[in-house]
Amino acid sequence: MPSLRRNSLAEQATEAIIDLIEDKQLRDGDALPATAELAEMLDVSVPVIREAIAGLAAIGLLKRQQGRESTVSIPDSSHMSRLLKLRAAGTEVEDERLQEFREIVEVGNASLAAGHRSDADLEALDEAMQQLRSVRTTEELHAADVAFHAAVARATANDLCELTLEALEPLLWRLRRRVWGGWVAAGGGLDTIVEAHSTILEAIRSGDASGAARAMTDHLAQARTGLETALDAGAERDELTA
Repeated sequence: MPSLRRNSLAEQATEAIIDLIEDKQLRDGDALPATAELAEMLDVSVPVIREAIAGLAAIGLLKRQQGRESTVSIPDSSHMSRLLKLRAAGTEVEDERLQEFREIVEVGNASLAAGHRSDADLEALDEAMQQLRSVRTTEELHAADVAFHAAVARATANDLCELTLEALEPLLWRLRRRVWGGWVAAGGGLDTIVEAHSTILEAIRSGDASGAARAMTDHLAQARTGLETALDAGAERDELTA
């Protein structure tokens, strides 16, 4: 590993440690070399290594324990979620942009799910559909909706799809409430939402990738209608309507 002799040594050390993790194929819970050993390997001071390790721990890639060497930690959706929330807050991401991104993610998820769903995935989707059909409050509606779309993401058999949707959920929860208020204000009801989810499920069940993508697109068009109405009228209704 080459010595680091340029500016921003802590940043360079950070990248070098990440490269080390990849090169040695370290997994969750594996220990890094000792701080002094890393400093010698990279030809930098111990404080530089400590700063790099602190930065990697802050983003969830390492865990630090008192009196022990740092260990590798695989970031999960909570780490990505915090980054997305900070990004959204720092740049004032508009709900329209969030809806656009959701459409890209969820339509792709539906298409992949149709090609990779297992019996266990279909059972989870059926359970989520039962929850949707029995909701009585908006909180139950949003929870059932989250469960359904999470089950679609799991059915893709692609960890990145599931990770991305999980990370988006805190932002999507806010969006869902706004969309529902607009949907009700536009004259929409629960039955059509439930039917849209059922159509998605049946396309996934039958292995129809293009049909699943189309059904998800149609469902998210409902969400877009609700969002546009909410933006136009400031709708904030919460009650369920048949």
